Amino acid sequence: MTVLMIGDEARSRRLLAFGLVGETDVVTCIESPAALEALSSLNPFCVVLLDWEMKSTAGSDMLAMLRTLDAEIPVVATVAGESVATVAQKRGANRCILKPFSTEDLKSLLKETAREPLPVVAPAPKTPEVEESTGEPTAEETASPVAFGSQSQPMRQVLQIALRVAPTSANILILGENGTGKTALARGIHQRSLRKRMPFVTVNCPCLQSQLLQSELFGHVRGSFTGAINDAVGKVAAAEGGTLFLDEIGELPLEIQPKLLRLLQDRQYERVGETKTRQANIRVLAATNRDLREEVKAGRFREDLFYRLNVITLDMPSLRRRPEDILSLAEEFLREVTRNSGLRKNRAFTPEARQVLMQHRWPGNLRELRNMVERAAILSDSDHLDVADFPIFCEEGQSGIPQVGDLISLAELEEAHIREVIARTQTLGHAAEILGINQATLYRKRKRLPGSVETFAVPEAI
Repeated sequence: MTVLMIGDEARSRRLLAFGLVGETDVVTCIESPAALEALSSLNPFCVVLLDWEMKSTAGSDMLAMLRTLDAEIPVVATVAGESVATVAQKRGANRCILKPFSTEDLKSLLKETAREPLPVVAPAPKTPEVEESTGEPTAEETASPVAFGSQSQPMRQVLQIALRVAPTSANILILGENGTGKTALARGIHQRSLRKRMPFVTVNCPCLQSQLLQSELFGHVRGSFTGAINDAVGKVAAAEGGTLFLDEIGELPLEIQPKLLRLLQDRQYERVGETKTRQANIRVLAATNRDLREEVKAGRFREDLFYRLNVITLDMPSLRRRPEDILSLAEEFLREVTRNSGLRKNRAFTPEARQVLMQHRWPGNLRELRNMVERAAILSDSDHLDVADFPIFCEEGQSGIPQVGDLISLAELEEAHIREVIARTQTLGHAAEILGINQATLYRKRKRLPGSVETFAVPEAI
């Protein structure tokens, strides 16, 4: 149990720290800025011991500052009398202990009040083998077989921060390409929070037009718009006490953004067509594959909302940035598909298949890897999945399209990239935007390419 002790009397702090040694890890802070720095550095404190009658800062002010950083951290206040204890508890202290008190009484109260210690990320295994899974998967394993385990340093850094902030109430913004596991990480954070027994509710922001999305979020009353034939409570109310996950928050319409900002700042909202203000006790996690700073500059996303969401940022690395995990992930997905589909057990990848799995660029990240493994496992009759069971690898081997890292010139690589982008976009302007050049430059480059590069097509949905 780790205790953050805040007080401005040096002698009292030393005596208390001495008395708690052996059963607790005590961190003492003299002034408010020091306490704030200790919490903002994401130290895994289980409880705060606060001297309510400090000379430097009022106890109520100190508690308010602590709550801005971690609304759910338990606080035990030391007070000089019953009347002060009543005030402290009204202001938000979880428990109070009257001075003078014994060390044993304080230890007992701290243990009763403290939250569970934060989990620690286990060190990376020395070998890449993955143990055979036995029994039914837990809820966390089902949510993400890879959410909190990795041999990749970039991923491990993300997980270290995620594990530290999971038990707090801080808003978290998860960034990353499509398919990198943002939703699984959000669910894993919820399952390691103090709200884990309460709902985890997802809202997919791009799926609905503005009015329907507003209703989806906040609910509506009957007759508030065409089609509103009954009252609806909305996802915010459904997540009460738990976690609201806003997927692809970068797609949130501008007209809804002020309402979400109010929800984040004041925990208040109204249902569509209703004037009654409602309170929400929720934690908000959000994810996007967009650069929200660029969206703010372009006027498509409110700056104040961005900073309110961006208390903690987790940047999920793409699968190509974590090659150490590719084979263990593929093997885990193979076991999962085998278990869930009733297929033959003890299936494996041939050495050749393992090699091409490592060489593929994985533009679809974890989602693409899982889909490919599932397809191969279902369609193959062999106990060993080979290269031939993955048609995309055969196509890549025959296409002759240069890849990053091939021993070719920059001109050849640029030519191949321009051809691919043009072939997969609908207009020359769209292609130029993706390539980061103007249309005139792209037109000149296209003219210089051997052969015709005229066709624009929309790629088929995968």
